[in-house]
Amino acid sequence: MTSNSGSPSCPVCDAAMVLFDNALVLGKYDADYHRCTACGLIAILDLPFLDEAYASAIHDCDSGLMRRARLMTRLTSAIIRFEGLTGGRFLDFASGYGTFVQFMREAAHDFWQFDEYATPVFARQFQDDGLGRYDLVTAFEVFEHLPDPRGQLAKLAERTDLVFFSTELVPEPAPKVGDWWYYWPEVGQHVIFHTVESLRILGESLGFEVTSNGSNWHLFHRKPLDPRTRLLFSSRLHGAARSSRHRLWALRHRNG
Repeated sequence: MTSNSGSPSCPVCDAAMVLFDNALVLGKYDADYHRCTACGLIAILDLPFLDEAYASAIHDCDSGLMRRARLMTRLTSAIIRFEGLTGGRFLDFASGYGTFVQFMREAAHDFWQFDEYATPVFARQFQDDGLGRYDLVTAFEVFEHLPDPRGQLAKLAERTDLVFFSTELVPEPAPKVGDWWYYWPEVGQHVIFHTVESLRILGESLGFEVTSNGSNWHLFHRKPLDPRTRLLFSSRLHGAARSSRHRLWALRHRNG
């Protein structure tokens, strides 16, 4: 898609995008990273490498999967409690191996799962059938994989009023590809990188308000949030966590 100026257009706000950087993806595909002139989103628009990137749905480099599932179990359980949803029905979107769903079911929450690419190892019998509504949908480390977020999330947005998701936001000033761990070009699965503004516009297009910690945790919601939930998303709680994640990534890559 192109904007009225003839430049490629943003997949979230339709404004013009300009060339931002270039890198080798999967060590061999020359990829251009474009940045939106309005909302600041960064994306790879030409994606000939996706089939190869998803030869394994969950890459071996994702060494934080179990730690992330345990953390999100605690956070999601707190949101369910604060928002008065105990006893509700819940979905984990793009659930991977089903680790998080298993943890949540062990915590007595009625969680189901859906993943278009991965085969679940845990909680396999609790597969979403595409019918009915959910009181909460979770989507952890998913939005950076969605090249057409409005289209890919539209049906999901019809089935819930609350989405809790994680994705790292582009820092300011926006770093080049070699200066930010989250681009992850050697794996090729991260293809779109959001800002608070791009999430606000995306949420609005799907009928949601957005609450974000300004770093990596975000909520799409249609109703006012409990003050305790808002406190979980306080930006003051997360600056140190972002620095810690960056240092850990740098150490891992330095050690091979």
